Amino acid sequence: KQWYQRRVAITAGEQAPIQVMLGLCEQQRGNSKEAVTLYNNVIKEKHGDAQTVAVAANNIICINKDQNMFDSKKKLKLCTGEQVTKRLAQYQRHSIDFNSCLLSFYTNQLESFRNKSLELQQSGLDLAPLLLATYYNKEKKMDEAVKVLTDAPVRSLAVQLALAQLQKSKGDFEGCHKSLSGLSEFEGRPGYINILAGLLLHTAGPEKCIGYLEDALTKLRSSGSYSASQLNEWTISLARFVLSQNLPQRSATILEYLLSRDSTNIKALALLIRSVSLFDAPRAKDVAQRLPEIQIPSEINLEELEMGVGVTSGRGLRKVIQPEEEKIKEANRRFETKKKKVPTATLR
Repeated sequence: KQWYQRRVAITAGEQAPIQVMLGLCEQQRGNSKEAVTLYNNVIKEKHGDAQTVAVAANNIICINKDQNMFDSKKKLKLCTGEQVTKRLAQYQRHSIDFNSCLLSFYTNQLESFRNKSLELQQSGLDLAPLLLATYYNKEKKMDEAVKVLTDAPVRSLAVQLALAQLQKSKGDFEGCHKSLSGLSEFEGRPGYINILAGLLLHTAGPEKCIGYLEDALTKLRSSGSYSASQLNEWTISLARFVLSQNLPQRSATILEYLLSRDSTNIKALALLIRSVSLFDAPRAKDVAQRLPEIQIPSEINLEELEMGVGVTSGRGLRKVIQPEEEKIKEANRRFETKKKKVPTATLR
């Protein structure tokens, strides 16, 4: 019997890391409840070693975030013991220290949060500047927060994005554009191009913005990553934007290039007519001749449609088509309603 119990304990201890890995998979899939159940099984049964229990406890803290603070504090004690930390890898210790720091922030222990942030930054953690910037932002010291992120020894993607967000909040659009420029992770993505174009419009004016958008559109065409319909829609959007900046001739040039590649694009042709009409009305009439004729089905009576113009709203339509008997019924119904609403005197 003792041998059997020992064997069961050994088997359960071997299964504990597998349960933690399963919990991590569920957590990554967004199934937080299932993940917490698996982690708690490992912690309560105490089958795994101290390292496995610490990982499970740390992952529960991540799931709790700013909720269930009491449970997170209990789990943190399982991660920070001296015997535990000796067995953990450096990246695991950094992760636990990072979560401990965030827990101090969520519980409003700002001085402790600041001290832990400084310790993490001195240890060389890439995300440590974000914690210090969060502290300064909480204290409404935006300049200090920007300085911390600017002076970060390692500019990770998260640090650069946070810096850009702070600069935008301060109204420093030029600095925001500088922080976001050259991010290879987003190079060639339409959303990234749109953000940079908006910042350029604020800082350098429409000419630089339009030039940047034209160059970006050329690169998107040559990349081969997008369909012809997507590229056509973006080209029309660019032409519409150029036209909104009172540059109809440049807009017409963009649209003519598009129509040379896709002559059947009605949207582009209609926008070209609008653009050309602003600087050359006779030429706009010639361009309008390229519009296809509208084929009207024979069953549609144009005279009846013309007679109905102006009375297609709900009330107008009822007045035209409502028979005489229905008018009488409607009048009687309104009269009965008025009779019911006559006020009566009541004794109190």
